Amino acid sequence: MDYRVKKVGDGWEFLPKKELDEKLGYERLLNNINRREKKIESDLDKIKKLKEELREMKKKRTLQHHQLLKYHKEFSPTFSVSMSKNKKLRGGDSNEGMFHTTGNRSWTIYVRVSGKRKPIYLGTQLKVNEMLDLIEGKSDYYINLHPHKRPKHEERIKNKIEKIVYPLIKRDMLECLDKEGKMDSFIDSTIKGMKYLKELYLNSGFYEERVPMDPKFKGKFTTYNPMFLKKK
Repeated sequence: MDYRVKKVGDGWEFLPKKELDEKLGYERLLNNINRREKKIESDLDKIKKLKEELREMKKKRTLQHHQLLKYHKEFSPTFSVSMSKNKKLRGGDSNEGMFHTTGNRSWTIYVRVSGKRKPIYLGTQLKVNEMLDLIEGKSDYYINLHPHKRPKHEERIKNKIEKIVYPLIKRDMLECLDKEGKMDSFIDSTIKGMKYLKELYLNSGFYEERVPMDPKFKGKFTTYNPMFLKKK
């Protein structure tokens, strides 16, 4: 329906001012309605396009959700670290009989992933303590801790291992998962945990390369003199 009011005679000039103002206001209203209708049509086209984009986004969401479920299923590891304190029973001569040794006190990290439990041997107590000192540029802090005797010392070393070693294990696990889509090769492989401590020491800023030993001393018991250490 055309809501325009047609002109009569020569125009509207003959109308009183009040009626003329109403006529002009009415014309503005019609123009606004026309512009709004065109805007709605334009917005409807945009909404249609947005809905198409939304459908594509939801398709991607479904695919990525399935991918994340795969990662969650394959890669939801839990970690724990413990120190072996078991003493070994050893037989002596007829006078001494059986006795317990201090045993091989050592640290092991256990990773549980994909329903399997994998041990990663980190190293002996003394070697781990020594490496932690090297990583932090200290000379006699960790080496003087006694985790097999003092629970506070054990907890301190555990916390340190969790903080610096766990992320490196997770990194290797993710690389395996990205490459193969599963964790089988990581679980079935033999991993020496000491490599992580050596990597941390190498990148710590405190790494010192030892000067090669003189061949004439090879096979003899020697100690390294700090004078023969050089910064890398």
